[in-house]
Amino acid sequence: MSRLSHWLLCGLLVCAAFVQVQAEYFTITRYQVGVTFNAEGHADLEEVIEVQFSQPRHGIFRHIPLRSIVNGKKVDRLIRNVEVEGFKFKTSKKNQNLIIKIGDADKWVEGVQTYRIRYTVLNPLDFFEENSQFYWDLLGVSWPVVTERFEFALYFPGGIRLQEDDVRVFTGVSGAQGQSAVWQVMSNVVEGYSVQKFMPQEGLTIAVRLPRDAFKPMDKLTYFLKRHGLLLAIIPFLSFGVYGFVQTRNKKEVITTEYFPPEGISPSVAGGFVDHSVDPNDILCLIPHLANKGYLRLEMKPAQSIWKKMDVTFYKLKEAGDDLMPFEKHFFQYLFSAGHVVNLESLRDKFYMHMISLQTEIKVWIKAQGWYETRQDKLGCIAIIAALAAIVWGVVALVAFENMDGIALIATGLVLFVLAFTFHKRTEQGNETYRRLEGFREFVNKAERPVIERLMHEDPRYYDKTMPFALAFGYLKKWNRHFEGLLTQPPSWYSHPSMYAGSPTQGWQDFSERFPAEISQIGSVFSSSPSSSSSGGGSSGGGSGGGGGGSW
Repeated sequence: MSRLSHWLLCGLLVCAAFVQVQAEYFTITRYQVGVTFNAEGHADLEEVIEVQFSQPRHGIFRHIPLRSIVNGKKVDRLIRNVEVEGFKFKTSKKNQNLIIKIGDADKWVEGVQTYRIRYTVLNPLDFFEENSQFYWDLLGVSWPVVTERFEFALYFPGGIRLQEDDVRVFTGVSGAQGQSAVWQVMSNVVEGYSVQKFMPQEGLTIAVRLPRDAFKPMDKLTYFLKRHGLLLAIIPFLSFGVYGFVQTRNKKEVITTEYFPPEGISPSVAGGFVDHSVDPNDILCLIPHLANKGYLRLEMKPAQSIWKKMDVTFYKLKEAGDDLMPFEKHFFQYLFSAGHVVNLESLRDKFYMHMISLQTEIKVWIKAQGWYETRQDKLGCIAIIAALAAIVWGVVALVAFENMDGIALIATGLVLFVLAFTFHKRTEQGNETYRRLEGFREFVNKAERPVIERLMHEDPRYYDKTMPFALAFGYLKKWNRHFEGLLTQPPSWYSHPSMYAGSPTQGWQDFSERFPAEISQIGSVFSSSPSSSSSGGGSSGGGSGGGGGGSW
């Protein structure tokens, strides 16, 4: 390289450094670091950073590396008790760095400002077979600005006696072994300062050799608890969840077979109470239920479109009467709000809000019957609040502090949230209703053909009366099979072209096989909602700590 090229390259580097310094709009006029060790080997650091702003800024930020490489192994430093005197600040973690953002977004500062940052490092020392060591970047090599003067002081407990050759200091860019600093060792105190300015990306690292037994290394259990202390928060959350679950658990009931549902119980209530959940089937069962009462009928026709299996039309036969429960009447009114004849497709992306409203209304009706103990409501509310708190806490830990333990806390919150919805302890009145409903549900699930035949002989409309309950329980297909050969035609409220062709029993067989799929199609339309879219040996910089910062 020619001499001219050499000077041109140097000039470009100087200009680049000058531009970078100017872009940060401040200079560090004085940087002081004090490190005080306690008997446990923790290091309390105080950094006093005096800066000169060249134009108004909100403040500065400081980033401190949390991970070190010691003898080829990763060591995560534990930093606690961060404080900034006289200024607002926020801490976060990003890319294995602790970020301290100092200043107020609503305020500007200018001229000379002094920032006093304090924090504690719980494991600042490295331990080897013959000695231990404090190897730390007191001035990190990631500052993009000039540091005009740097001072440092280390204070060890009184029982430690250091010699001159126990301390080494390195300055310059990362990897350099410069000596642009002076220091002195006074028994258990080390003090020093820089003898020239530090340019951007230059820093100061100190290495202090200590006796092996000067401090006890942190044991693995303590390190785990200090590093993963967030996991301890899981214990009270889960304990409360288990407590609530035990307190609201129902005793096993003796169930006897019931051939009929209790009088005055809607199939929607039956389906919602036995499993403590009002699902879409508990709403859909109202279609055959109201049809059997003579309020509506269904007409099925082959679909003209390849995207639909069947065209479904509802016909209103009379106005809602007083024999209907409030939510049954509301369902009927929602279904025929547009007229006496309603095509299923006209309800697509419109009826879903009614489904949500009806589910809530049925839940409220069940709760109003006094079938559940009321004190569990408080436990449920507390559990939901605690679950949300755990989830938010976990998300903050995970996102703001890159603490993977937040995942465990989020999972705990989700578990607690699910547990909160299992608090369903019944009263004695509720147990009585449950025993009868569960006895009937078990019969629907495991019915024997001779019993079905006897019941049909006693009441030819037995299927019509019980089918809505089988639908609510989720056993419609199985329930229909029990009536093969006993029925020849579908219910009077149902019509389909196939029922007028074939053998005398073909109508029932087609209905038995087809209606479960058709009611599923109706449920799919009832629950559909509009789709939404979105847019879019030692050297400078070789120790722990250090890092750098900038302005904002």
